[in-house]
Amino acid sequence: MKCLNYSYHMQLLFENPVCSHHFKLRCFPSSDARQKIYDENIQIYPVHFRSTQNDSFGNLCIYGTVNQFHERFSVDVEGSAEIDNDAKLFDDMSNAALFKYETPLTKAGQEIREFHRSFEPINYMTKFERALYMMNKLYDEFWYKPGVTGVSTTAEEAFELRRGVCQDYAHILLALCRLERIPCKYIAGMIPGEGATHAWIAVYDAGIWIMIDPTHNKICNDTYIKISSGRDAKDCAINQGVFTGTGRQTQEIKAVVEVL
Repeated sequence: MKCLNYSYHMQLLFENPVCSHHFKLRCFPSSDARQKIYDENIQIYPVHFRSTQNDSFGNLCIYGTVNQFHERFSVDVEGSAEIDNDAKLFDDMSNAALFKYETPLTKAGQEIREFHRSFEPINYMTKFERALYMMNKLYDEFWYKPGVTGVSTTAEEAFELRRGVCQDYAHILLALCRLERIPCKYIAGMIPGEGATHAWIAVYDAGIWIMIDPTHNKICNDTYIKISSGRDAKDCAINQGVFTGTGRQTQEIKAVVEVL
């Protein structure tokens, strides 16, 4: 078991003042069998109204409204977490089945399908063993490079480049697992040494979810803090909203995790 302190900062800067800003934030770790969150403090600026509820995937979300004109919008979250990676995240197959099927971001095209066909026979392996095998193959074939993909890049587009970031690694491995009809989730969270949020996946086998990190080619340990999960990155979007105004906006994100 590990004890961690974490902080998360997200800021939007608007070129011109905006108003009637309706937002949905999904950047708050919550407790489950594996991680216990405590002493969490959330600051949102500016805000006139806010409410809290879980989305359809169980992720903690804050909905709110800013009516006044503003050029800056920010959220700051800090807290502590106890992570027990030996704790089992149980689920039944009726819930896990939702995560067996491709999404627009994780649809396997010709490149991914040809890569999948190049594998040696793996039907004799457990679902988890197959996921590890495919993760190892992906790690040998794909290279980490920021700036060549974006938030809307699909698994197939990223794999054609053979370059990308953690979101792309996760989407490609999800695509491969779903070709094997292995239930698997996209996970957004934080780990030590990261300047922004990180992404990995969870694989369902024998009634439990097990998290693996394709970017680092490893089974996740007890320094990984989960923020949200879903079918792909779109289900884990940190900030969504609409506002009245014109001009460009820029976003900055900083995530810090300290192992105690």
